[in-house]
Amino acid sequence: MKWLLLILILLVIICVVLSNFLLNATFKKDNKWYDKLGHKMMNPDNFNKTKSQYDIIEENQKNLGYEFWDAGDYEDVYLKTDRGTLYARKFMHSDSDKWAILVHGYRKTGKEDMSFYALKFYSQGFNVLVPDLYAHGKSDGNDIGMGWNDRLDICLWIDELVKQHNYSEIILFGGSMGASTIMMASGEKLPTQVKGIIADCGYSSVYDEFSYLVKSLMKLPNFPLVTTLNQLAKMKLGTSLKEMSAVSQLQKNTLPTLFIHGNADKFVPHSMIYKNMEATKGVKESLIIENAPHLSSAIYEEEHYFETVFSFIDRYCKSN
Repeated sequence: MKWLLLILILLVIICVVLSNFLLNATFKKDNKWYDKLGHKMMNPDNFNKTKSQYDIIEENQKNLGYEFWDAGDYEDVYLKTDRGTLYARKFMHSDSDKWAILVHGYRKTGKEDMSFYALKFYSQGFNVLVPDLYAHGKSDGNDIGMGWNDRLDICLWIDELVKQHNYSEIILFGGSMGASTIMMASGEKLPTQVKGIIADCGYSSVYDEFSYLVKSLMKLPNFPLVTTLNQLAKMKLGTSLKEMSAVSQLQKNTLPTLFIHGNADKFVPHSMIYKNMEATKGVKESLIIENAPHLSSAIYEEEHYFETVFSFIDRYCKSN
């Protein structure tokens, strides 16, 4: 009996230590575990692969996006908040009220994830705002929000944009964590200028994402590890992983929403798209791209992808 108690105590200690490690590795910008090891474990499609036609397409898209980012007609803008200063790059037409706010993914920047999408939206007559989320890129901060705190920053960017361009019609677009960010923002009280949402491979909640990664990719048991993580997050961050939920926010959303996912996604399983779709109260459509891994749908079927995006906007996201 004594040995069983000692083993139980040891397991609890290991669980708490491992949970604390994973929490810091995930939410702290200056923790380098993800860059050194975690990314390879959690998103294996980006590593150990032979070069394919899709890698060439991705490289071409990246080059086009970066060229536009650096040479386009842009303005760097800053937004002061209670948590620090946020950065974004803005691309504007002189005669357009259409706007797209494009939101990047985990440990990326607006330039890295969204420059090609910015080019595509700009080419369709949209003004474009591409923020770096808190604790990413040129924005202040060390505590990564996983979309939850970021949703409020996106609301601030929206308010700032509306203040300067009252007659704007705004589309929210995001990829990966950026998609979850805008889905989480959808549950807030948004101004009427926001007309629609396009979410590419966003997770349904941070708890669901941790549960999937821990079990499927890290080969560790969900219980008690993720349960401990959830409680530890509540203690250290003030919000539990379950509370960081796109689904709960989408239940308050009435905006038209296009959900996109590749069905070969090993980082955010494409099954999450159905939980997100079921939750939203507005007009909804989906686009599933065959064989596309994480945040690669626009690479695998570029023409179909953007035709679907802009057709959805034309049909559902304009002022009456």
